[in-house]
Amino acid sequence: MNKKEQAYVEELETRLALRFTGEGPLLPDVASPSPGERGSRLIKGFAFNGYSKRVDVACSSSVHHSVGRDDRTDRQQPKSLYSTRKLALQAMRREMEMNFARELRAVDRMIAAEE
Repeated sequence: MNKKEQAYVEELETRLALRFTGEGPLLPDVASPSPGERGSRLIKGFAFNGYSKRVDVACSSSVHHSVGRDDRTDRQQPKSLYSTRKLALQAMRREMEMNFARELRAVDRMIAAEE
């Protein structure tokens, strides 16, 4: 493909990206250890930040968690995690879909108010 054809294909793929990939949020599939568990069991997985559009390794115990590392915790409160990076990316996409939909809906309301 030449550059013009590549640009056309990229534009089409960009337009097709505006779609919903599922109903509702995609919830984490790895629960944090329950507070009653003995010992300091550490679960490992992935977490996303929709604002910064990042997926990072993470870990959680029954009372603390960490994002960006999976060897020890450094933040308060346990956190449920995603078992794979792909699942965390899919969850982030769904969250972003709804955020963008709300923004577009707000613009649609402003347009309707002008009519």
